[in-house]
Amino acid sequence: MDRRKMLTLLGASPALVAVAPSPAPAARADSAKAAAVVTGKTIAVNPAITPQLAKRIPLAPRLDTLEGKTIYLVDTDWGGMGQNDGILQEMQAWFTEHKPDVKTIIKVKRGNFVTDDPALWKEIADNKGDGVVLGIAG
Repeated sequence: MDRRKMLTLLGASPALVAVAPSPAPAARADSAKAAAVVTGKTIAVNPAITPQLAKRIPLAPRLDTLEGKTIYLVDTDWGGMGQNDGILQEMQAWFTEHKPDVKTIIKVKRGNFVTDDPALWKEIADNKGDGVVLGIAG
């Protein structure tokens, strides 16, 4: 198979298969791994993924009712700088108008959308939060 066509089909640039310059002799001496680099070798990125699926974790059970519950509206801060709270504020206003006995608390998760925020999860657990709406609020 033509490697250029294969890389194009995979959405990768054919430039990925190129002769990489050899590191300077001093840099090669710094590391045993780097010392294995041979001038003129072709370097390519392997787009293969692992055939194993990620561990499946079931969803939390659905609440029977929202009456008298505390629901956290958590913004993942995907857009950054805490500028994404508009939708969550609209949700909170809806709950206030239509379900006044449901307490809603808006929080912004620390870090980016893929990082964990143990302090926030602990706060929700300590305050006996009954549910969480987690998402991008912008």
